[in-house]
Amino acid sequence: MRILRGLDDLRTSLGRRGKWFAAVALALSLVGVTGTAKALTPQLRRYPYLSDTVAGNATINWASDQSASTGYATYGAVGTEACTAHQVGATKTSISVNAVPEYQWKAKLTGVSGNTQYCYRVFLNGADLLGADASPAFWKQVPAGSTRTFTFGVLGDWGALNGGTTNPNQANLMSTVAASGVRFMVGTGDTAYPSGSQTNYGDLYQTGTDISTVFGPDFYRKIGATAPMFNAAGNHGRNATYLMLWPSAAAAAGSAGTYAMQTYCCVNGTSSASYPSAWYAFDAGRARIYILDASWSNSNVGTGTLYSDDYAAHWAPGTAERTWLANDLAQHPGGLKIAVAHFPMYSDNATETTDTYMHGPGSLGELLSQNGVQLVLNGHAHIYQRNFKQSGESFVSYTTGGGGATLEPVGSGVPCGSHDAYAVGWSPTKLKGYACGAAAVPTSAAQVNHFLKVTVSSSSVKVEPTDSTGRVFDPQTYSF
Repeated sequence: MRILRGLDDLRTSLGRRGKWFAAVALALSLVGVTGTAKALTPQLRRYPYLSDTVAGNATINWASDQSASTGYATYGAVGTEACTAHQVGATKTSISVNAVPEYQWKAKLTGVSGNTQYCYRVFLNGADLLGADASPAFWKQVPAGSTRTFTFGVLGDWGALNGGTTNPNQANLMSTVAASGVRFMVGTGDTAYPSGSQTNYGDLYQTGTDISTVFGPDFYRKIGATAPMFNAAGNHGRNATYLMLWPSAAAAAGSAGTYAMQTYCCVNGTSSASYPSAWYAFDAGRARIYILDASWSNSNVGTGTLYSDDYAAHWAPGTAERTWLANDLAQHPGGLKIAVAHFPMYSDNATETTDTYMHGPGSLGELLSQNGVQLVLNGHAHIYQRNFKQSGESFVSYTTGGGGATLEPVGSGVPCGSHDAYAVGWSPTKLKGYACGAAAVPTSAAQVNHFLKVTVSSSSVKVEPTDSTGRVFDPQTYSF
């Protein structure tokens, strides 16, 4: 009876027939083994997710319907306070998801302190949107300079249904990430295929071809409520929606970085256009992590290429991002440095190839090496690839683009490179696996869809690639 009452409430609120059946499917998916429904209120459209947990800050993000116009969040320190001990107001932006009007909300927390875990809830005009769900909880960022061990996840090229309506491997991978215990996430770019629109990102109810690729109930809901995301820009979804949905104002301000739409005109014959400028750094324990913008729009290449346009706009001498990065690296000598960016240092995929503009005099690779960056994490190619440290470079690099978008092969159409220590790929048309270096040929796409689990301790960094079945492959430990 409790389930039926909840479904009736959903039907009354959602009205239209298609929305009713979608709500039924979601409500049934939330039924636990005891047969009771963990009923969310139907006003909640995007499950709460976190961003910008730097120093004493955190941002809680969610979406609701437009049945009310006042939102807020409550929070408290786990173990010593109720999850409603403190209240902070939220700001809203009107959006449309598959022609359905919604509000996107964000509530900014300040003054969260110590190595503390906080729980929280979100509200619309006083109604608790989480209903019967337990309060999510997250950890405040590890204080700068701390030698405490922590773990974070790396996810690239995800939020995709690949022209369809389901993606079981991506759903399984999200469950695997959620069970891994990562403290926060970094993204290597390209989130919400194919265009990064609000409809691609979707919500808990809207379904259809390439709809709800991120915020559908089987995907990011499993991770975002407890593990904040620091998401690099990619060539897909290079628009204002990206900035709005992954707010990082505190991180950008704290590192004198940039997180805003800006006009770019007109490298390599490209048209004047407004694009996100998104680069910043933050401290997590003994690591300084750089979220960089190494990407360009597919629809505006002019006489150049994606890679040459990115170099001209972001990395040529005198450009704003290069100048900022050089200054920040100089101000933070020594220590562990990790750089995250979209275009790949190395890739043995024939379509999304090695970005040669990242190498040689005046390149991003040279700048990183001159300042002792030890680990570089990239996406773009929908593969997994670990590369040997090359002569003149200070870093080991990974290409990790297997988060859910259409997979690609390695060593097919281009040879496996000598830089390639271990790589796997998959052809969805040939239903065939590919491998380079020390890797065995994968026997299924599920063995190529993956994320990286990175553990930073006082003396080492451990990288554990983990596929959508939960299998760890190619684990490496570095004494950076």
